[in-house]
Amino acid sequence: MADARRAVPSLSFNGKSVNTTLKDYIKSVSFTDVASGESDSISIVLQNIEMEWLGKWYPKKGDRIKGGVTLKNWNREGENKRISYGTYILDEIRYSGGPLTATFGGLAIPANDSFKTRNRTKTWKKVTLHGIASEIASRYGLGLSYEAGNYSINALEQSEENDSSFLYNTVKKYGLKMKVYNSRIVIFDPVKMEARRTAATLKRESFVGDSWDYQDSLEGTYTGARMSYKSEKKSDRELSVYVGIKGENAKGSRILRINSQADSIADAQVQARAQVNLANESMTTLNGQIWPDIRIVSGVTVRVTDMGKADGKYFVDKVTLEVSDSGTKQRIEMHKCQKRI
Repeated sequence: MADARRAVPSLSFNGKSVNTTLKDYIKSVSFTDVASGESDSISIVLQNIEMEWLGKWYPKKGDRIKGGVTLKNWNREGENKRISYGTYILDEIRYSGGPLTATFGGLAIPANDSFKTRNRTKTWKKVTLHGIASEIASRYGLGLSYEAGNYSINALEQSEENDSSFLYNTVKKYGLKMKVYNSRIVIFDPVKMEARRTAATLKRESFVGDSWDYQDSLEGTYTGARMSYKSEKKSDRELSVYVGIKGENAKGSRILRINSQADSIADAQVQARAQVNLANESMTTLNGQIWPDIRIVSGVTVRVTDMGKADGKYFVDKVTLEVSDSGTKQRIEMHKCQKRI
């Protein structure tokens, strides 16, 4: 008799496999994979009928969890595929009754939690964006994956802000994306990612039970931007630049007003374009539960067909894969790739 197609979670705590130990306790394991703005995360739900998890098996915050999934007989009998979701730090422990369960949550952040908690004040001078990211990654023993332009920055203030928030906000100013994954800071240019070949094609039938939500809106989107700024060289007066696909006062123009710091006109234009393009990512979105497809992860693009006006190329912002005793579920959140300013 052929084995059924199924997904089996794989877990280790502090370097020790717990697959055998937890086999009869696991109710579900969920992996959330994001392209930018959040940390990847894991959620483990265990049955706690005998209350062991509130006693001798009580875990410790800060424990290192390594997680993955083995897909058995996925495309054909005998074909097994393993997906590694990297390492997480246990940061949430929750118990509940009726039924008795234990839930452990972890984030893909450094074991040294000062990355997100310790505020720092520093003046960065004559640096590059890559240089800032490299110094911060080194400070916490993290690797760095940087796939973007190397922007030069004359001066930048970090004022009572933790390194995680400061780096993310700086990256965002230049239209880049950032996440922490498997003990590594990942920074990339979404324009380049959106230009890549699609990883898969989705049709209406790809959504489980026709479970999907499509939204197309003008609210919060823009045709251009005016950025007002003060440069270090001319700090006594405010300067401004305009970028856009329509004149600032043209009929139908929707202008984003920005106040920030820039080193030059060119730097201000880069930042202004970045903020408009970032805002416009929310213009058209498609979310839903799909039949599990391991090709679809955050940061890839997919082609949507057979869905009328919703057809097109989409960038995958977030994927959640849940393996439980009732089956395997995959939920995706995507935005439509738009023409950028």
